[in-house]
Amino acid sequence: MFVVSELNFKDYLNEPFYAKHTGKLPKPANLPKELRHHGKQGDFDILVINRQRGILIGEMKSVGKTKANREDTDVVKVIDKAVKQLDKYEVHAKHMVSDIAPSPTVRKTLFLPYVSHTQLRRILDDENNSKLQQVVCQSLGAANTAEAVQLCCCSDQLSQPASYWHVTPAVLSQLSTWWQHRMACTEDTRLTDQLYLDIVARFVGPATTVSIPVPCHKKDRVEMRTAGQAVAELGRRLTFLVLTLQQLDLMNRDPPRAFITGAPGTGKTVVLVLQGSRWLRQGHDVHVLSTVYDTRAISTSIKQQLEMSLSASPTPSLTPGSVSYHRYDFYNREEDVEQAVTDLVACVKNGHLHVLVDEAFFDSSVDRYKNGPRHVQLVTRLAQQVPHLYLWCAGVHNSYKPPALQTEVFTVPLRSAPVVLREIRPVIDRYDNVDDYSDSGVPAPGDGLSVIRLSHHGNDHTDGCTVDCAQCGQDIAAVLRRLGVGSSIANSPSRLSYRDVFVLTRSTDLHDDVTNEAGKVTSPASGVVQGLKDAGVPVSVLGGQDFPHNWARWEGAVQDVAVAATDTVTVAVYHFMSGLERRVVAVLQGSRGKRDDDAGRTDERIDAIDRLNAVSRCTTQLIMVSTPPALTTTTSTPPSQTTTTTTCNQLV
Repeated sequence: MFVVSELNFKDYLNEPFYAKHTGKLPKPANLPKELRHHGKQGDFDILVINRQRGILIGEMKSVGKTKANREDTDVVKVIDKAVKQLDKYEVHAKHMVSDIAPSPTVRKTLFLPYVSHTQLRRILDDENNSKLQQVVCQSLGAANTAEAVQLCCCSDQLSQPASYWHVTPAVLSQLSTWWQHRMACTEDTRLTDQLYLDIVARFVGPATTVSIPVPCHKKDRVEMRTAGQAVAELGRRLTFLVLTLQQLDLMNRDPPRAFITGAPGTGKTVVLVLQGSRWLRQGHDVHVLSTVYDTRAISTSIKQQLEMSLSASPTPSLTPGSVSYHRYDFYNREEDVEQAVTDLVACVKNGHLHVLVDEAFFDSSVDRYKNGPRHVQLVTRLAQQVPHLYLWCAGVHNSYKPPALQTEVFTVPLRSAPVVLREIRPVIDRYDNVDDYSDSGVPAPGDGLSVIRLSHHGNDHTDGCTVDCAQCGQDIAAVLRRLGVGSSIANSPSRLSYRDVFVLTRSTDLHDDVTNEAGKVTSPASGVVQGLKDAGVPVSVLGGQDFPHNWARWEGAVQDVAVAATDTVTVAVYHFMSGLERRVVAVLQGSRGKRDDDAGRTDERIDAIDRLNAVSRCTTQLIMVSTPPALTTTTSTPPSQTTTTTTCNQLV
């Protein structure tokens, strides 16, 4: 059985997210006309839904707790009021399940924890209370006073008030006797398993959410009843601004030039934004640089955050600076370094220049990393030509630390729940140029929900990569439905929107439908994209095929994702999402592009790259989609201890 206390009528089926499913169900607000005199407001003190016996409504009265209200006259007044309330609540309870056939049995009782059976019997037998006796017997369905008393739960069946937690065998026996009297010994054969579940779903399910008033808070506490609500709430708490002592110390020291390095999610970008906001409030112009295409999204996000910080809290006593956004391509065009230096030197005011660069990369040990030495050249040239250069950079890799910058290493994880971090930490050891997380620091607001693991194997799954599999897209969509993603409530803190979701792959073959000038599809979308669409999930795709062929479309899509402007699930090559985060992230493991950019890398190394760059985008709910080890040579990191392996059918 389910026992519910203090269920207010206004909370019954009150969740807007389920309105389309509950709109036609009977509720207190739509009582039939002949019953409206009972009123629409009230609450069930105690509501018991029992599989064998049906529904029990109980009204709790604490009369007799103090010396001032132990007189029989006080008890009479309270019982008279309680019976009237019981009758009203019975009407509402029967109305709430009136569409269910056959309707379950509804019984009533009084809970009088400070009144004994003896006192209650004496009160009802008093000839002065004959009207009360009649009302009580009629309400409880009792033939006489003795039976009515047995149907009430009094102090005789309960533990002593001074030690209410101490339930003795004698108390259990008395309580069992009362239960048998009140609920009758025969089973309610009309209440089938399915009807029982239907009733429980209404009164206890996610469509009925209870809020609890908290005196010290402006808002009530709202219970979490679904996995999606838990993900949304934990994700909301993880976005709270938290600074470590080291970060506060860096902000207080305020060095003119700094390089902040550390593993993903250690607060590097947060500090860049705070420093940029400080410069703006001091009246300085701030220049945000995107030096490679991988940093377009996070640089756009930083620009937006800086502009929002000014509009949210203006500085009337001082004219603030402005934000400028510069885009370059150090990886493909060496001449862009000279162009960046020229552009920035032209922006110097009174010898001062303020620059922010996120996802900076200074490694020059590998020939293919052409942007490494080019970042070094940018910093060196600016330091030589600008008298008062204020340049703060941030990046994950620390193999080379430019001497022109003061290096700070952040190690305290602040972005992701511990369950997500356990998927990342084992692979950091494989990187010589990435600092590991520290075990001390700020406690997480929750461990997080179990990792959901989907298998790219079985009926309807396409051979080859997960990115080409429509069934994998539909499996991901099933998980999103289970989490309640796609609420119609705009920006609801307790609901997950489509914009809260990333589906990430390393495959550069990812693309949406490719059309010609006439609008005809010449190349259908990648399988996973099509699977999500077929399941009714709105998607935005940031793939590798638009990247070289349609710059304007790609840049527009990046800007949209960076500011989460459109309520869609973003399906993207994870390199383009560097620095961003989402509450729910699905990672397509082992998806390789057609380009031979994995030459010389082991499958274990590829798995490590996936986890460092894709898994780290997740704050709360991680979904891993992979091919079973028996069907591939991939050697993956052992899953964390909190793991859920599931299929689409199980989730639905």
